[in-house]
Amino acid sequence: MSDATLTRLALPTLTLLTCVTALAACTAPMDDGPDFAEGEDDGIQIDDDGETHGDGDGDGDGDGDGDGDGDPLPDLPEDPLTCEATSAVAEPIPPNIMLVLDKSRSMVLNSWDDDGLPETPDVTRWFSLHGTVASIADQYGAGMSLGLSLFPSLAATSDFDEACLVEAEPEVTTALDNAPALLAAIPAAEDTGLFGATPAAAGLSTALAHLEAIEDGRPAAMILVTDGAANCSADKGGLAKFDEYDDNLPLVVEDAYERAGIPTYVVGIDIGESSEHPFTNPRARLDELAQLGGVARDGEVSFYDAADAASLMSALDDIASAVSCQVQLGKAPAGPEELVVRLDGTVINRVDGCEAGDGWTYLDPEGDLSSIELCNASCDALLDAGELEAEFLCPPTP
Repeated sequence: MSDATLTRLALPTLTLLTCVTALAACTAPMDDGPDFAEGEDDGIQIDDDGETHGDGDGDGDGDGDGDGDGDPLPDLPEDPLTCEATSAVAEPIPPNIMLVLDKSRSMVLNSWDDDGLPETPDVTRWFSLHGTVASIADQYGAGMSLGLSLFPSLAATSDFDEACLVEAEPEVTTALDNAPALLAAIPAAEDTGLFGATPAAAGLSTALAHLEAIEDGRPAAMILVTDGAANCSADKGGLAKFDEYDDNLPLVVEDAYERAGIPTYVVGIDIGESSEHPFTNPRARLDELAQLGGVARDGEVSFYDAADAASLMSALDDIASAVSCQVQLGKAPAGPEELVVRLDGTVINRVDGCEAGDGWTYLDPEGDLSSIELCNASCDALLDAGELEAEFLCPPTP
């Protein structure tokens, strides 16, 4: 499992179902009283018969508290202060994920060496994407409710008026174990009869509308996979429709995240520095989208940059693991050290980000501590039907 890199909480996919509380040993024992050095006047008088008089402050009026300053005794609580440790068992809740896939003509016009082996023939970008979608759907189908939106649609042609067609409803609505439906809805891996331009904004809009209409309380995300910059702007006419970048796309991505709370993961296939249709820098455009989508990668390149089939699979594998292994605790520990996480009864270590290895990490360690992510092998173990338990050391906060 390759490392997943996320910058901001977006997809809590587990929730706490049952809670039990137990008294924690976090209260200091009650003090028996002050100790006095030898020869120190404590203000307490002892009669010849052994009875004591006075209050310990030395003034003989009986209203002191024993520390010699004359202040009255404070009101003490009836019970000593205690705090509680709360344990909870988490159960997976599959997130709703829409794959938004580029089916433009360039996906079959351009071939690449997708395996790095000189003895094997080059294949189309679509061939590689098809195989990756099949693997992701099969591996994660039980843990994610997957759906699909194509841009352009299967009805798109090379005709000027039909090159930017996108369906108003997704080709496949979100569901568990959806691999057969996903593969039936897209062209075959060897198909070279793909036509159309790159109406990514319309494809994402269809996916976003579907996710917002579900309203089942589950977390949601979109995964945009493309081999170039978007065109097909609805407000441009003539050749500008294909030759100019569609400025509506970043607006859709930003709206999805800022208003609807739905992030967009951006995956680029064999992305170059320049293109003619539209005339722009595709790498810069995808970087912008990744940042607006709320889950930009750390480093110089903000999007998932797939240069071959292996890196394409790795990118989608990272994303699939990340959205399946984030946990919303429902409450925050009192501090970063006040949380113990167990997987199948075994305590797992806290790490400083998933790049540091196996274990768990806070998604927002400097802020909201109510969400964590399981990393690498720990994520794999959780996906293998592991049981996750979170113990809040006293006191948790709502």
